[in-house]
Amino acid sequence: MYTVSSALAFFSFALGSTGTYLPSHSHHLSHQCWHEHPFSTVTLQCLDGGNSENVETIRGRLITPGSPSRPAFRISSDTSQYGPWTHQPICTDVLQSLGSPLCVYTSASFSNGRGISIFTTPKIAEEFASLPAIQDPTILETRSINIDSGTWHVQEMSGKGMGMVAKRNLKFKDRITGYTPALLAHVEDELSTLERERFFRLAVNQLPDAMRDMYLRLATVYGDPRVRVQDIVKANTFQLDIGGQNHLAVFPETSRLNHACAPNAQYYLEPTLLTHIVHATRPIQQGEEITIAYTSPVDFTKVRQQNLQNGFHFTCTCSRCSDQARSDATLKQIQDLQERLNDWSASSTASPKTAEKLLQIYRQEGLEGFLTIPYGFAALAYNAVGDTKKAIKYANLAKELTLMKDGMWSANLGMYEDILKDARAHWSYNRRL
Repeated sequence: MYTVSSALAFFSFALGSTGTYLPSHSHHLSHQCWHEHPFSTVTLQCLDGGNSENVETIRGRLITPGSPSRPAFRISSDTSQYGPWTHQPICTDVLQSLGSPLCVYTSASFSNGRGISIFTTPKIAEEFASLPAIQDPTILETRSINIDSGTWHVQEMSGKGMGMVAKRNLKFKDRITGYTPALLAHVEDELSTLERERFFRLAVNQLPDAMRDMYLRLATVYGDPRVRVQDIVKANTFQLDIGGQNHLAVFPETSRLNHACAPNAQYYLEPTLLTHIVHATRPIQQGEEITIAYTSPVDFTKVRQQNLQNGFHFTCTCSRCSDQARSDATLKQIQDLQERLNDWSASSTASPKTAEKLLQIYRQEGLEGFLTIPYGFAALAYNAVGDTKKAIKYANLAKELTLMKDGMWSANLGMYEDILKDARAHWSYNRRL
């Protein structure tokens, strides 16, 4: 799996508009949204072709020349932060942009010996240490996290590298995976590429053998052995917000998910459990590839292609991308319908029929995993004509899919729950009669 890249190092990249729940007095539902932080960007800074700096790994230790101005490593003097960590933290000097060093924190015993390494500030490391996933050794297992679901396997996909394939028939809502990352790294752009590589390698080398080997088998973009660990981050990272700061996160198992502009699966990140969770959003047949969207599938074709080419270094040739005129005309129709449904003026022509048309188009485009907003519009449209039974039906569907797509933190959940609590008391009730 590849991630979006940009011209700068370690900057976030948000696609599409962020779904926002507006107060009831505004009488609006947000437009179709994309994950607030779908993927992180990682750009390896240009390496000087004449730079002969040796970067060599020897099982658990990185041997590399230091620098008089910035040592390669600094042992943390604050041993009180050992806490759940199995290795003494090793740090950079204080980074001017953060006002803090970044340190490698590893727990080789995490999740029954799966292991996890985190490159972050000492302050945020305390927040990591307090999370249920790290505090309670049993919580992940009781929630079937880091346990093979038996629903998938990895195989070579023609023209795509490795991919994830269904082992058996899957239905809507089936959970496919739930895994914690091998590596988490604070987003920054102050360290040089080779300096960052030293710490990333240390973090990966301190992982248990099985996890380290799984990480090192992941795809790269550039194939430069000097920055192999960082190149794997570039090719496989998601983004997780901890302590109010973005962290790159590499989940070895779910990194095998390839892209589709009409994907059959959807994911969300659960920060308290440090977990990436994937569900099927439509029936998937045994032997069929399981896919997610790397870029917003409701963006126009040129935007999708640009994001995929610039970030992931491939050109999508799916049916939606191959017929740009038809795809973009359909997306324009989606936009027009959503604007009508979001019009609550006295002259509005929106109706339940408008909402049903929007739902039909999404399904025809293979966008079942992105029906959250169309379901919300349908709930409002039916409530606006006094049909509370259908309003509740669609509010339930919107809530159900939102939890699979964005998790419990989605702002739009508030509106869906208001309708489910008392549709007749909602501001939209009988609004269009």
